[in-house]
Amino acid sequence: MNLDGKRILVTGADGFIGSHLTERLIARGCDVRAFVQHKSFGSRGWLDEAPAAVRKDLDVFAGDIRDPHGVRTAMADCDVVLYLAALIAIPYSPDLFVL
Repeated sequence: MNLDGKRILVTGADGFIGSHLTERLIARGCDVRAFVQHKSFGSRGWLDEAPAAVRKDLDVFAGDIRDPHGVRTAMADCDVVLYLAALIAIPYSPDLFVL
């Protein structure tokens, strides 16, 4: 898919893979909106570590992927959605520790 001239929404952009994808898209000259999980202390996750050139060209939308109104708002004017949002917590399982 040719992404030239497309407005791209990356969900999960604050995660490890999403942040690196976001950096690469911006380096390619893409117009990117980064959907990050809202945090009361303003962190943008891994994007906080992105180079200044990436951060200055970034349109960040902080919200909750489980909120349909927020998702619709984040998707406004976007041509492509790259969905990387996910739960990272793995519940404790005693089976994981059996030797």
